[in-house]
Amino acid sequence: MVRLLVATLAVPLLATVAVAPTVALAQTPGPAGARNITSTGVTKPPGRAGAPFTRSTTEADMAKAQRAAAIRDKAWDSKMRTTMGSICKGC
Repeated sequence: MVRLLVATLAVPLLATVAVAPTVALAQTPGPAGARNITSTGVTKPPGRAGAPFTRSTTEADMAKAQRAAAIRDKAWDSKMRTTMGSICKGC
């Protein structure tokens, strides 16, 4: 009796799963300027808007990254000095 009940309840559920539209696994393309997907499936970053790389923009980006790295290093050193001061005196 239980098997019959389970079978009668399972048939409609299985039918709705078979009829329901399947969800696509691939991502839908995003807005303009989003990442590009090549024909082989490799995801590429978006292209640079405006002019191609120039020496001035590259140097400005590099200087900005160096300043940010210096700030991170200084914060790390001060944190290590306060937490590890009794263990390590530095090199």
